[in-house]
Amino acid sequence: MTLFVPAHMIKRLSFMVCAIWMGLVSGCHKKPSVVPVGSLSFPVVLIVGTSATSEIPSHAEVVADQADLSLMPVNRYSPLTDTTNSDPPFVIDGDGKICEMRNLKGQHGGAWMMLHPTGQMPISFTLIQRQESGVEAARTLIIGCKYLGRDLDQERKDLRCERISKATTMTEIMQIIDETADPPND
Repeated sequence: MTLFVPAHMIKRLSFMVCAIWMGLVSGCHKKPSVVPVGSLSFPVVLIVGTSATSEIPSHAEVVADQADLSLMPVNRYSPLTDTTNSDPPFVIDGDGKICEMRNLKGQHGGAWMMLHPTGQMPISFTLIQRQESGVEAARTLIIGCKYLGRDLDQERKDLRCERISKATTMTEIMQIIDETADPPND
């Protein structure tokens, strides 16, 4: 028994298969959600150097406002432009929204950087929201950092990480990161 399929049905069937395939290819990937910097709840936590191959040791610091987020120390900016050696920095706002800093670009060239080797580089970037957000996801990223805020000894950092693991709000976490070391007893 042979099955007869009219030519117009074959054309329709091939069109439907092609449409389904195109839908699967283009529809499976959700476009990344761009977050305007102005929509962040400041202050924010900036995390730089999260990958094992990063040239910058992982570092979390509190950034007060939009103007401060748009400046980066030149010695930190330079390795970030080499995308093979670093992950994009993360920004975590006061509501626990986690974003990746992508398309990081300095507003000046190499000559400016040579004249200002320890200065602040004005930067532009695009913030892309990550799927995982919230205080728990923020704690995981922050606790994994080698340095929290100002450089402290390992024992003090471990105590701060323990406190961060128990914190329930981003405000608490930011206060812990922004603490200064106890003054020496003389």
